[in-house]
Amino acid sequence: MSPQAQPISVCAFYCCYLLRSLKRGSRDYVYVGSTPDPVRRLRQHNGEISAGAVTTRSRRPWEMLLIVHGFPSKASALQFEWAWQNPHMSRHSSFDAVPYELQRTLYGNAQKKLETKLVALCAMLTLPPFKMWPLQIACPDPQLHADIIDRARRLGVSEHIHIACQDIRIAFEEAPNHHSYLGPPEPGEQCALCGQGLEEDRPRGACAACSAPWHLTCLAAHNSTSSDSPQLVPTTAQCNKCRHEHIWGDLVRAYAAAVAE
Repeated sequence: MSPQAQPISVCAFYCCYLLRSLKRGSRDYVYVGSTPDPVRRLRQHNGEISAGAVTTRSRRPWEMLLIVHGFPSKASALQFEWAWQNPHMSRHSSFDAVPYELQRTLYGNAQKKLETKLVALCAMLTLPPFKMWPLQIACPDPQLHADIIDRARRLGVSEHIHIACQDIRIAFEEAPNHHSYLGPPEPGEQCALCGQGLEEDRPRGACAACSAPWHLTCLAAHNSTSSDSPQLVPTTAQCNKCRHEHIWGDLVRAYAAAVAE
């Protein structure tokens, strides 16, 4: 690693999750949390192993309805968690752009109810900074999955946010790091966009399909100028050589991992 390059914290896997109580009389009561291991965390909440949250003990047993993962860092996951737990208080996102009928749910008193958390989740996915992140949702229940898909469609959630009907254990086991290894630049290697040399301490990336290398700033600028709705940081980026489309957050994570090597 170059002396000028500073290590960057890479979040291999960290998710936010939604639990629902199965206790009689508490079926509509939900809990939002975050963890690097959702399978183990559910066992903790249910008292099978130690260290479950004190606030969930009285409403055991619990089921995990869904997880949200793909966060750029643990800090960003905790930011998402807080906003999801407290949509009526969060300073990270303003829900003023959300339709008024949904605002009444978001700002209401039923903050521990399933409907509130589903409304908050889908609304958050349309707001900055969350809508820019390469997030994925895994929900094992087909009916709930269809409900979330419908809510997301009606609110205009970006298609780069993937909502899968998937077992949570499988989603966890299949999602270590969603990037390929990005090694150091070869001597004389040049950016496919600007033609200048690639330096180890300047953010860079490479196409997963054709291996074309770029400076990430060049790729962002290229996709911004070629987009119908330009934005400073893209959510997806298309290779200028083969037109393969990448999730922007995955490119950033690949570079962060290379710097941290």
